[in-house]
Amino acid sequence: MVVVSLGVVPARLEQKRQKETFIRTDHSVSPNCSRHSAVRVGVIGVGTVGTGTLKAFVEHQREVKRRLGCELQLRVVCSRSIHRRDLSWLGRKVERTTDWRAVVGHPEVDIVVELVGEIATARAIARAALQGGKHFVTANKQLVAEYGMELVELSHKAGVSLGIEACVAGGAPVLHAIREGLAGEQFTAVWGILNGTTNFILTEMERGGRTFQQALAEAQQRGYAEPDPTFDVEGYDARYKIAILAMLCFGQPVPVQSIPVEGIRRIGVVDFAYARRLDHTIRLIAAARRLGQRLEVFVRPMLVARDSPLAAVSGTTNAILLEGNKGGQTLITGRGAGGEPTGVAVLSDIVQIARAIAAGSSRLTPFGYTHWRAVRLAAPRDRRAAFYVRLVVRDRPGILATVSSIFARHRINIDSVLQEPSTEKQRLPFVLTLEPSSEDLVLRSAKEINRLPFLTEPPLWMPFAESSQAGDSSGYRQ
Repeated sequence: MVVVSLGVVPARLEQKRQKETFIRTDHSVSPNCSRHSAVRVGVIGVGTVGTGTLKAFVEHQREVKRRLGCELQLRVVCSRSIHRRDLSWLGRKVERTTDWRAVVGHPEVDIVVELVGEIATARAIARAALQGGKHFVTANKQLVAEYGMELVELSHKAGVSLGIEACVAGGAPVLHAIREGLAGEQFTAVWGILNGTTNFILTEMERGGRTFQQALAEAQQRGYAEPDPTFDVEGYDARYKIAILAMLCFGQPVPVQSIPVEGIRRIGVVDFAYARRLDHTIRLIAAARRLGQRLEVFVRPMLVARDSPLAAVSGTTNAILLEGNKGGQTLITGRGAGGEPTGVAVLSDIVQIARAIAAGSSRLTPFGYTHWRAVRLAAPRDRRAAFYVRLVVRDRPGILATVSSIFARHRINIDSVLQEPSTEKQRLPFVLTLEPSSEDLVLRSAKEINRLPFLTEPPLWMPFAESSQAGDSSGYRQ
């Protein structure tokens, strides 16, 4: 007969039991790893992100092994210019190839990592890897935004994992936080500063009084902006990222081309002067939020209140402000530009998948949903916003009366009229702020105002964006 006592355990026996328990726990991963003494990785693409990933792989090798309980092994690296690169620091055991098919078809590669950038090649690699039963990791935001559902379906059929953490916000683990840490939340909105290049330009304009072109040149000199910066400054990069965030937050695939996008080229130093008078700043905001049964998704420059968490985000930093109906706001920030922070995100996906392989557990679900709903996108008539309107005119009597009459016809109230001192009467800037109105009515009035003969350039229209912390739970200023 065995008697189990639930009473007090002698101190020496308790210490011995705790020590044995610790030892068993410390080695509990080893039996799982006995079948996988090493998880083997193939990397395709050795550009900025690829190099950052490889450096993190090599430099963090010892720490990764401690976390996994088994070795993470770099088996093969692919680049079209592989033989012109000095990759001696990777070691002799790492194979080199110029053919990505040699990586995907390699019998000793468990995880394929795609970092090539070009969309057609990236999609071909993804399809071949997943159909071949390989776990797959990518940092290609366009691939995931446009073909995310296809990748999920292929990974499900093959029973393999899909890693996408590096597609949004570089080194800030926002996708993991949404999928895992906030899995019990029901999101109402996600607001993001998702492009480090544009945020650097805007903060340089604000702090240093630089023009857009001067700030852009500085960003290019520092390596933050490409020689052709269109993808960043016109908002296309942020559009892919907010499409991915909408999928994770709301379980609704959003067609990328249906997301309205505006860039920052027309923002001037004068706009920051007016923004200061209004106790605001200007940021390129990518957002998705619920409007009843519909979803509003957009990328556009907006005026952000100084007391909003997003107003303090400067330089190349990325920030994502998540709003839930129970937990309130969660702000996640991190370095958004550069190969090293993105490389860490890629390596984190590799480690997570390797841990699942070693433990013999099921595949990773990158978007956190098993069932999806078709998206119904909000129309302009569904949205209300307060607006900032900057006009540059040839000075003459009756300008304000003419503009005011147009707004009055469309039932839009003017909140304030601001004018910075200026001696240039042929290019005189002034600003009107509008009370919250239907965006449909604002667009109609804009068409009329844009045709006025005294304008020297098209007006600049920007909505006010306020977080619920600034007093508006709907996301716009009231």
